[in-house]
Amino acid sequence: MTSTSTPRPLSPAAPVRPFKVGAYGFVFLGLGHLALSAVTASAARTPEQDAADRAMRESTFALFGLERTTLDVTNGMSVAMALFNIACGLLLLTAVRRAPALVEQRTAFGWIALAASLAALATALLLLPVPPIAVLTVTSCAFALSLRRAAARTAPTARAAAGA
Repeated sequence: MTSTSTPRPLSPAAPVRPFKVGAYGFVFLGLGHLALSAVTASAARTPEQDAADRAMRESTFALFGLERTTLDVTNGMSVAMALFNIACGLLLLTAVRRAPALVEQRTAFGWIALAASLAALATALLLLPVPPIAVLTVTSCAFALSLRRAAARTAPTARAAAGA
């Protein structure tokens, strides 16, 4: 007995849903990072952590007339990147809400989101602990699925145009 199944057509929002998952993943990653930073800053410190902080406070450098400690730069970059992650995710969500065709038609918009997510994932794999690796894996897969679904939607249209 053989059964044939006709593929069910994808709904117009099919590429948008995974794209939103990726964008929310960016927001979640930034908020999670800020929350973890706050918890870590208020937690009891080990003697090793105190020694590392002390060494980072004693290591200073000047750039363009501003003197900063290594600890200042590390903390500042950490918070700034978390805020940029949140902003990026919110901008992606706002754009796709206002102009879903950016995702539905497989434009550079979706490719840029995927490229940013993959670059961040590669960095995380080399330098970061498991939580950002897990979140960035989800965001990368979500953006890739969005692009795949957009291609599946536009392929029949492209074939019909070529045949006409």
